[in-house]
Amino acid sequence: MKRKILYISGTRADYGRAYYILKSIQKHPYFDLYIIATCMHLSPEFGYTVQEIEKHFQIAEKVDMLLSNDNRGAMAKSFGIGLIGITQSLEKIMPDLVIVLGDRGEMLAGAIASKHLGIPVAHIGGGHISGSIDDRIRDAITIFSDLHFVATKKGAKRVISLGANPSNVYIVGAPDLEAITKSDFLKPEEVVQQFKVDLTKPLIMLSYHPSLDEHGENEVEMKIVCESVLEFKNAQIIATYPNADAGGRKMIEILKSYTKYPYIRIYKHIPYRAYLGLMNIASVIVGNSSAGIIEAASFGLPAVNIGDRQKGRERAKNTIDVKCDKKEIVAAITMALSNKEFKKEAKVCKSPYGDGRTSEHVIEILERYFSIRKGEKS
Repeated sequence: MKRKILYISGTRADYGRAYYILKSIQKHPYFDLYIIATCMHLSPEFGYTVQEIEKHFQIAEKVDMLLSNDNRGAMAKSFGIGLIGITQSLEKIMPDLVIVLGDRGEMLAGAIASKHLGIPVAHIGGGHISGSIDDRIRDAITIFSDLHFVATKKGAKRVISLGANPSNVYIVGAPDLEAITKSDFLKPEEVVQQFKVDLTKPLIMLSYHPSLDEHGENEVEMKIVCESVLEFKNAQIIATYPNADAGGRKMIEILKSYTKYPYIRIYKHIPYRAYLGLMNIASVIVGNSSAGIIEAASFGLPAVNIGDRQKGRERAKNTIDVKCDKKEIVAAITMALSNKEFKKEAKVCKSPYGDGRTSEHVIEILERYFSIRKGEKS
């Protein structure tokens, strides 16, 4: 008898990170994979990224939950809509296990719905501390979960401190690193062709998201960040949209106002393999995305981390932390581009996020959880 394992995906980011785990489940003889696509995936405003999933997997259910308003109330209402829709989808499928990743509202909705239906939950990425409201959402998901796939020893200790059974907490590394370890990203020549990048010039990647703990300042901060990178006129700047959290749409409007500068290019969405390909040849990544903390270290890529959104995350020596202040940001980017000693240190830094074999570890644990013996027929 095959076990039904369901994954909930709401954004381009969680899907890219979970890809190898999903592929491993899909090809496993004892598992049937189901995917619920929701939230930003179904929004044309954010690139309708469900199409990226459909290239590789069949979607079991689509739950449209994202309201177009740009405030905290819309986020809360979207969560409520998502909770109802995800519950209805789970009632149809009734999986044996639900997997959620990270710290977004749609993942919490999935965990809450699953527990009310008596379905076990596995959480990937618990135990991180970022210093924002994401911590509360992430910790709430941990409390609703039965299995915990964490990236680091510190993460495991935090998850256990929240009440998780230590025997159900597994250190598997960050799934973000698997594509990097396998070199499954665009080659430099493919990046040049697709993004018209000049390899003789510095490449600055920009990814800046709203922080709910700094609501009301997000627009101001977006402008400061853009004005900071604008100082590097000899560089190429590739920026991606902020996410759909409160304040994100106003930040997008500010970001779009900089398209008049020929050396700044802005994308709604960049597929994960292409994004990693860009990181592989970039000179520095700037912003407050976890990619600057987790993935960048594995490339030896300098990261300028702005503000408190990633404040508590473990980090390698490639990271320069600054306030959202133009003078500080410009100085940090200059250091990342020009300081030979720092660049050398960043290039050889060691990531604290594991061995890049997360999917292999997760599958072994799921086999034990379902008491699957090697060679057993499905």
